Amino acid sequence: MPCFLSMMRLARRTLPALFLALSLTGCFLSKEQLIAPETADYPIEDGSHFDAFARRGTDWRPLPEGRSVYRRGDYYVYVNDDSDRTSVPFLLMEISPGRYIVQANDTSNFERVSEYYYFLMDFDGVEAIQYSSSCWPRQEWIDEGVIAQVERTSMNTRCHFADIDSLTTVLQGVSTYTAPEERYLLSATGVVDAP
Repeated sequence: MPCFLSMMRLARRTLPALFLALSLTGCFLSKEQLIAPETADYPIEDGSHFDAFARRGTDWRPLPEGRSVYRRGDYYVYVNDDSDRTSVPFLLMEISPGRYIVQANDTSNFERVSEYYYFLMDFDGVEAIQYSSSCWPRQEWIDEGVIAQVERTSMNTRCHFADIDSLTTVLQGVSTYTAPEERYLLSATGVVDAP
């Protein structure tokens, strides 16, 4: 399924991760999970609420609703302020101080997961900055096998990965020439009205 269609399906489910923005140009994905609960990091306190901001030029404009993040077993989920539905499960893995890869399932049903989606996020405990999930593959990454497979369609480019080290290399590389897409500011902790 093209990345755009997969992400549209995810959007109908309240999006799969804390900071996942719909990207029409491409995505990073894998068929197997590259971050497992035992290798994940959990920097967000259960019941944390974040105010959301979207990029407008070089400024950030506030969005009408934020979201609260909760731990559900070994995974995180979130709930938007205007909904009582939880997102699909997601995990974070710190790759350098304050920098995380976010892995989101494509469904809440663990037995039916067919793909995992990834993006980069900087989080200092108060502010989270999400980078684009668009994959713009460098030829050297393709030639060296860093990207396991590239699917190009008329709508987007989907970059498949087989290991976390390769994914980290590409996400770090892409972040040097893409602007952050979304910003989240911690506004409360210990939100008790968990779903």
